[in-house]
Amino acid sequence: MKVKELLKTTEFNDVAEHIKLHYGDEHISEFNKLYSRLKNSNECIECEKMSVIINAYSFDSDDEPKWTDVFDENDSSLHFDVSAIKENEDILYSISAVDKLKFLEYSICDETLALFSGAAILAHCLWEITSYSFE
Repeated sequence: MKVKELLKTTEFNDVAEHIKLHYGDEHISEFNKLYSRLKNSNECIECEKMSVIINAYSFDSDDEPKWTDVFDENDSSLHFDVSAIKENEDILYSISAVDKLKFLEYSICDETLALFSGAAILAHCLWEITSYSFE
């Protein structure tokens, strides 16, 4: 499933709940505008075959990350690492500066689809791709 397909089947209110839970609600109106712009975009920008992967972690008593694949996506104590992986490679890439229209063509890896709801995936992705700007 591609990001653009996930946008078509997920309501912003559901995405907003995950953003508020994990990142706060300071920029919800900006996320709503970006979500709408991406969801309604008819542009198609070709890009390399990239897939989004999201990993969950917490911190142990020594402040070391403890990665987990068994968790509740609504656990506000968790942290999330959102990256992309290129087809036929093992290297993780940051998505924080990706062109937002190219991002629509990214796939969501099967492991991430199995662990997260569509709303949670979009919330974490939107947070990550707006690290530098909402534009």
